[in-house]
Amino acid sequence: MKDPYKVLGLDRSSDPELLQAKYNELHDLYSEQRFKSGEEGNEGARKLQELEEAWDQITAEMQRDTVSASFDGDYGKVDDLIRRGMYNEAQDILDGIQDRKGEWHYMQAIVFYKREWLTDAKTQLEMALRDDPTNSKYRSSLEKLNLAMGTPQNGGQGTVQNSGGAYNNNSGNYGQQPYNDHNGQYPGQQQADMANCLSSCCCAYCLTDCLCSAMRCC
Repeated sequence: MKDPYKVLGLDRSSDPELLQAKYNELHDLYSEQRFKSGEEGNEGARKLQELEEAWDQITAEMQRDTVSASFDGDYGKVDDLIRRGMYNEAQDILDGIQDRKGEWHYMQAIVFYKREWLTDAKTQLEMALRDDPTNSKYRSSLEKLNLAMGTPQNGGQGTVQNSGGAYNNNSGNYGQQPYNDHNGQYPGQQQADMANCLSSCCCAYCLTDCLCSAMRCC
């Protein structure tokens, strides 16, 4: 797509006030031109649409720059927004952070997980761990995600091969539904254990019934 700043006839180093003034000028010009007859009117309508799309990109970029400039490295606000279920607001802050290291990828993984974008969540956790291989929180979260989905580990290194699972950090659980129960189990693990238990009980019942029938025949 065309550089949005070139649509305004300016560049990225231009002052925000100059950008706003140029946008207003072109908006008025194309708004008037589009009502003219023939090709001139069509051209005005096309340029007005192009201008609006460019301005949307520019304003979004300016907002991200503002957030990034004000970010002090404390992800506590993102964490709080996630816990309150305000995922769009948390994502807005993450989008505005330019320095994306391990903790950024970890928090992004949480947002993706809450949106049920499990493959993307797993990818972000792996990126967090690559950035900080000794971080026990990242590794534990990746392993629990792996365990919850019943996905085999790669060489015992805690690297997930497929998506799914749950996240947990040192300060507690996210959202209304906890990621683990009081027995230290995770949803996928708990369901698998329950299925195994039911299967074992069924087998035991069938064996007992057969034994009882045999005894009655004697």
